[in-house]
Amino acid sequence: MQQQDVIEFKAQLRGDLVEPTDPRYDQEREVYNAMIDRKPRLIAKCADVADVITAIHFGRKHDLRVSIRGGGHNAGGLGVCDDCLVIDLAPIKYVHVDPAAKTVRVGGGCTWGDVDHAMHAFGLAVPSGIISTTGVGGLTLGGGMGHLTRKYG
Repeated sequence: MQQQDVIEFKAQLRGDLVEPTDPRYDQEREVYNAMIDRKPRLIAKCADVADVITAIHFGRKHDLRVSIRGGGHNAGGLGVCDDCLVIDLAPIKYVHVDPAAKTVRVGGGCTWGDVDHAMHAFGLAVPSGIISTTGVGGLTLGGGMGHLTRKYG
C-alpha cells in the first residue's frame, strides 16, 4: 500500500481517515479498556454506509486486516487491532423509533444510552443492556442481556 492509495481512500470518504501521524490518532485508537494499547495502520471514521462499503473494499484491495468498532466498549478491545484498518462506526448515530410497531432501528455507532433516551420518549424500552455506554452492535451480537431480559425476553 502506497501513500497515494491512502490519499485516494481518504478522498472517497465522507468521514475522516486517521493515520498514525494525525494529532488525534492516540485518542481515536482508544477503547473502553485502557489496558488495550493497539496501534492500527488506519482508522476510518465512517459517516454512513457508503463509507463502510468503501473501507471494506479498501481493506480487501490492500490485504489489510479489518476490525469493526461500534461503541468501543468491548473489554477485550476487539474493535481495534495492530497494523489493521479500523472501521469506526461511532459517527453513525441515529435512532428511529416506530411507536406503532414498537420497533427501533439504530446506527452502528449507537450506545444503549442513545437507544434508551429515544425509546423512553415513547414509553418504550428494549430488554437489553445494563450499562448505557455499551455499544448496541457488540452487545446485540454478544447475547444482549439486560435488566428487563428476564421479564420481557
